[in-house]
Amino acid sequence: MNTTKENMSGDNQSPSDDEKAVEVTKAFQAFVSEPFQKVSLRLEGLEDKVANRDDRLKKLEERLGDLEAKFVEISLHLKQLESQLQPAQAVEEADEAVVLEESGFDPRGLIVQAMAEALNSFEDDQNTIEQYRTAAGFWLERGQKLKSMITETAAAIDGGIAGSNKIRENLPEDLAKALENSQQGLNIIGRMLQRLVNQGDRLESLAEDIEIGNDLRDLSEDEWLGLLEGEQDQASAQKKISMNLGRIKKSNYQLVSKAGELAEKRQKSWLDFIGKQVLPVLDGIVDGKNHTSNLIADLKKQFQESESPLLEWFKTYSTLSSTLLSMLNELGVYRMDITPGMMIDFERHEPSSVETDPEMESEQIKEISRDGYDYVAQNGNRQTLRIARVVVIKNND
Repeated sequence: MNTTKENMSGDNQSPSDDEKAVEVTKAFQAFVSEPFQKVSLRLEGLEDKVANRDDRLKKLEERLGDLEAKFVEISLHLKQLESQLQPAQAVEEADEAVVLEESGFDPRGLIVQAMAEALNSFEDDQNTIEQYRTAAGFWLERGQKLKSMITETAAAIDGGIAGSNKIRENLPEDLAKALENSQQGLNIIGRMLQRLVNQGDRLESLAEDIEIGNDLRDLSEDEWLGLLEGEQDQASAQKKISMNLGRIKKSNYQLVSKAGELAEKRQKSWLDFIGKQVLPVLDGIVDGKNHTSNLIADLKKQFQESESPLLEWFKTYSTLSSTLLSMLNELGVYRMDITPGMMIDFERHEPSSVETDPEMESEQIKEISRDGYDYVAQNGNRQTLRIARVVVIKNND
């Protein structure tokens, strides 16, 4: 029995604590050794990369050092070149000074004088062009206003004439017959004014924009220097300057003249249209009224029962005259204020006939045969548009 227990204990003897510790240590070392090996390998790789980077940095530093050395070398070379050029430049400047001293010619002085003269001429031309541009704008505005107002006025006058025809149609036959010629005269006046409206091209031309350029020439200092480049003779340089100034002034003068012509042409066209197209219509109304006034006085006696419509018909002349004159006033055109007994002004009045009258003085105006008209100019002053025709007294003293 005892023998069996001993055998059993001998075959299954348990390891001692020391042995267990050794086994645990070996197992732990085996567990951690592999990661440490990997870390070591990575550290070795990083150390190699750092070493390579250090080598590259050293090479870059060496290249920078070489470049700095070359830069210093180039700078020294440039300084040497500058020192070599300075004497040559000094010689050129000295030569120029000698030439100036020997010839007494200073191109800069001539250029200053030329620029001053050119500038004065340029400013004068520029101011003149601006004046012409302002004048052109003034007459452009008048033209646009005329185009607008004459259409409205023609329509109003046409309505007035149509009204006179209706009045005449309702008059007694004999009275209407007596007014036939006068009515035809009114109808002609309406057609005359309507014809002006239908002259679209002429009215359009008075209302069109006026293009006045400002391309005046002037030379800069560099351009004057270029003109005299290489010039060493004062007389020759002065000739070049004078010729060039002459060309510039001529070119600018042509521009100024063209601007003046445009402004003056527009003014003349406007005044001609009023004086030769519109005023004759107004003259026709006034003449018709004067011619018919005696007839109306006779007809009032013959047709007393129709006096009211007859006077209403005759009023057409005053209505038409007032309508047209109102338009002219809006455009700055006014009838001259002339009364019998005034002394004749030969700049504004033209004798149409001469009469004697012992009760009046010589050169007194007896009557007006055609009205005169003034217009308001750009400066606000009145100027004569059309002189008046008058009957003047001439007594034999």
